Amino acid sequence: LLDDMANWGDPKYVMGEVDIFKIFKDYELFGAMNINYLKLEDVPEYGDGWQPVLDALRAGQFFVTTGEVLITNCTFNGKESGETLSKKSLKKVRLNTSLEWTYPLSHLEVVSGDGNKIYRQRIDLSDTSEFRSKDIQVNLDLSKRTWARIEVWDIAKNGAFTQPVWID
Repeated sequence: LLDDMANWGDPKYVMGEVDIFKIFKDYELFGAMNINYLKLEDVPEYGDGWQPVLDALRAGQFFVTTGEVLITNCTFNGKESGETLSKKSLKKVRLNTSLEWTYPLSHLEVVSGDGNKIYRQRIDLSDTSEFRSKDIQVNLDLSKRTWARIEVWDIAKNGAFTQPVWID
């Protein structure tokens, strides 16, 4: 859904959520919930209201995860999710990302689109082991693309994904 909406042209973002229709006292809820990690300067004080949280969500300054994979940093030529990357030098875009995880990773995918088609570039991470972190740098060709984002998956199918970086 996120990829289709990104191809429609107007910036849109997808929050992680969970539908719980019935809860019993022995349910383990947190292991199956999607979590939104927001990029905030500070944790807002309750009395100051929700505005910093709403601003981060509207700006696409967050990533979604089930918790086992964390994307602590992700930039395309220095631009973070929700920001706009200039069309200059799209043949040489540098992806910088920092990851932390619980189970060994399977792969990272750079997902991008051109307004019609969705493209996926898979980067194998099967050489990782459990409870680690890693900085990854990849050179990309995003010519004729209008947006890009990443998703990261571990061997147990737990994952995390960023919101798109838009290309002007």
